[in-house]
Amino acid sequence: MSLIHLANYCAHLRNCINATHAKTSIPYTRLLLQASLGLYKQGFISSIQKGSVQGPDQVPTDVTSDNISTRRLWLDLKYRNNVPVIRGINVISKPGRKIYLRSDEIKALASGFPVRKISALEPAESIFIRCGTEVLEVQDAAKRNLDGEPLFRVK
Repeated sequence: MSLIHLANYCAHLRNCINATHAKTSIPYTRLLLQASLGLYKQGFISSIQKGSVQGPDQVPTDVTSDNISTRRLWLDLKYRNNVPVIRGINVISKPGRKIYLRSDEIKALASGFPVRKISALEPAESIFIRCGTEVLEVQDAAKRNLDGEPLFRVK
């Protein structure tokens, strides 16, 4: 189920960038929060805020089992000279075709080599990999010598 949410997340970001929205909201899940934090750390989005369906919270509100259905993550998309920083975002591992990489394959991918059906990294591109319970950029996963599932790539 989480890969379906991730595919919707990637499609939603693509649509928001094509429509030049400055801010968008996505469902609050751990996977999408970690993916958004990865995009923030790599400089693809400018901020992340917790909120509800009405908008970002003015006063911090804890997420509980009672209010989880109304909780959202609000992302500020980044633009330079009215051109989006994110030029493309694509899902790699899909529900019908899950891909798992060993640590040596992740190191090869981080070094710029194609691995299996995943093309080589281009300049200013990032691939995010789920390693256990955390989502890491491919360079970080290679440094930590981890196995994982490549989730999506961002240009």
